[in-house]
Amino acid sequence: MLLLAVGAPSAELLRGRPELLERLSSALDEAGALGEDTAPGSTAFARHVGEQLGRTADVARAIELLHARDLAMALACVEGKPGALAWMETSIFAKLGAPLARVDASPAFVAEVVQHVRTWLLLPREDGPPRLMDYSGMGPLRSWVRATAVRAALRMRKAKGQEEPTESEVLARHALPDVTPEAMYLRADVRQHVREALAQVVRTLDTEEQEVLRLFFVDQLSLTRMGELLGLHKSTLSRRLSAAHSLLEKRTRKLLADRLALSTPELESLMRAVRSQLDLSLSGVFGAPR
Repeated sequence: MLLLAVGAPSAELLRGRPELLERLSSALDEAGALGEDTAPGSTAFARHVGEQLGRTADVARAIELLHARDLAMALACVEGKPGALAWMETSIFAKLGAPLARVDASPAFVAEVVQHVRTWLLLPREDGPPRLMDYSGMGPLRSWVRATAVRAALRMRKAKGQEEPTESEVLARHALPDVTPEAMYLRADVRQHVREALAQVVRTLDTEEQEVLRLFFVDQLSLTRMGELLGLHKSTLSRRLSAAHSLLEKRTRKLLADRLALSTPELESLMRAVRSQLDLSLSGVFGAPR
């Protein structure tokens, strides 16, 4: 069931990596051991894990980052398992007070937001399953719900015409250290934001800036070879490349900060992941090496 859900390319990878299949098997066993009133159905959970892995760019890395117990709990809540719902109340919803109080310290406001988030996550949508099914398992569930709650709180404050702190300010005060850049970067929605931000920023650069970035990151030419092609001294070219790279990173960071609900530490972690994949990302923007 799991291999069918991840799709043919990923299934082939897993068949050739028995250690990954063993880790997945352990994850399924861990979910099954939660107890009859807590564990999700085994077949449904296997399918759900497969579907989430099938949406990632790197299945092997996603398996390493998988929070199987959290993912099982989320699915069990959707299935209405009493033990899972009780855990969600005490371990997740009951701990939203501190970050929400940073938006509005009124107990009535906090209670209103928590109830809204509870309903929003657990009740089916008109056109699909509960939004809790959107949780991928690539990071802690409490962090994912916390970000969801802060967004809801800020929307509610804005709807009332009240001033509010930025989302990043709220989340920065309650950052979770186990949200890794790898987990963040594997999320399909985050990768899409990164691609769009880089493409938008590249269009703001002048022709010379675009050319040095393409030659260095996409064509992977040395500074010496680039200097020969462009008729520039190596030191001059190095300064221009450094300036273009700095501008690209600064503008991309600003766009991602505007688009994503991340604390400052989380944004810095994401930018480190972006830097590590910049050659691949710019290849997608500029096209294949020439």
